[in-house]
Amino acid sequence: MVYRWTLRFAISLMMVYAFSINCHAAGSGGIRVELPDAGALGKGTAFVGEANRPSAVYYNPAGLTQLKGKNHVSLGSSLLAPVASYTDFSGTESQMERQNFLIPHGYVVTDFGLERWVFGLGGTSSWGSGTAWANDSFSKYVATRSDIANVDNMITAAYQMNDQWSMALSVDSDYSTANKSKRLIQPGGADGDFNLKIKDQGWGYRLATLYKINEQHQLGLMYRSAIQHKYRGKLFLHELNSAGSNYYAIFGGDSFETDISVQFELPQSAVMGYSFRPNDKWVFNFDTEWMDWSSVKQEWIEYNEVLTAFQSAVLNSGNPASRDWKDVWSAALGAEYAWNDNLRLRAGYYYHTAPIPEVNWESNLLDANSHGATAGFGYDINERTTVDLAYSYLKYENQTIDNAAGNSSGASIDGEYNQVMHIGLVTVGYKF
Repeated sequence: MVYRWTLRFAISLMMVYAFSINCHAAGSGGIRVELPDAGALGKGTAFVGEANRPSAVYYNPAGLTQLKGKNHVSLGSSLLAPVASYTDFSGTESQMERQNFLIPHGYVVTDFGLERWVFGLGGTSSWGSGTAWANDSFSKYVATRSDIANVDNMITAAYQMNDQWSMALSVDSDYSTANKSKRLIQPGGADGDFNLKIKDQGWGYRLATLYKINEQHQLGLMYRSAIQHKYRGKLFLHELNSAGSNYYAIFGGDSFETDISVQFELPQSAVMGYSFRPNDKWVFNFDTEWMDWSSVKQEWIEYNEVLTAFQSAVLNSGNPASRDWKDVWSAALGAEYAWNDNLRLRAGYYYHTAPIPEVNWESNLLDANSHGATAGFGYDINERTTVDLAYSYLKYENQTIDNAAGNSSGASIDGEYNQVMHIGLVTVGYKF
């Protein structure tokens, strides 16, 4: 039996690694992605206080004690389809290139026959972002293609203190890759090409608790630690020429590469959830979360090889870049109605604030305050198998930018940005 669920979980992890190539921020501001389960998304992602599904591995692992007595396997995927446009102050509009992002998720939960302990494994993507502007667009000297892709695995243990109170600890790994491309202005000649590729493995932890006040009310609380990343990789320059800027001579040919490192901190956060079950038909949930994005002060590319004075002058133009992000809050609420013994209907709403100040806002991360509406359902195919589907329409508030972020690269990204996102999730659960 243990071999069976371990094998299934290994398959789910292979799915995560195989398909989580990149993703688009759709969570609590910045590069947060929060799409680990269709059942929870259907209720506006408000699930920390309820936490009675295998995805509690992600939302609140203390809730896993509610799944005692059976083994649970849950697999699924989300599809994100962002649509974004830019309009400059003269009225000229540009569309961001269309991209679709696939983010799988998988969880396994078992108590190993123990009386008070429950254990869980999970895999999903909790962080990420992706944008794509044309090579001849307004954004070409700031960002053309940019993506951050993270794969997150969680190992959790929950302990039931008594009939009302449970606690949990989770150890989390975060494997992250980042790529950024833009055009390099060469006065007097054709543009060159700039590309950065980096990766790192980071570790963190979560502490969680769930308290059942009575049959109708329960509370959940979870703290997520910061995760420190020191990315390592390479910076590439291509299509260099000797006309005007003389980059060809400065970098010793038409291409150049050098080893780099970049430090970045995924923020600590705390989330509290409340779940109210007035009767056997209805469930109402509310979550609120604080996220410490103020830890992001600057973006600094550190060159690990010796550069000449001219090379350093070119590559360090605008480096380090000020970020000065701020703390953010988010809120979510959702409801579920049991239509009959097999079918449950869901709806919800969530609101996220953005951490990036306008003065440091750039076109490679189209973050803004956002509002999401969700709907979904869960259906029990039989006593062992359940399928959940959810859809979310996410609208970012229109963002008017008037800053100097592109000046150092000879560009202007000033104008109005408009973005919406369509999100679909499916999750299949099996218990045995």
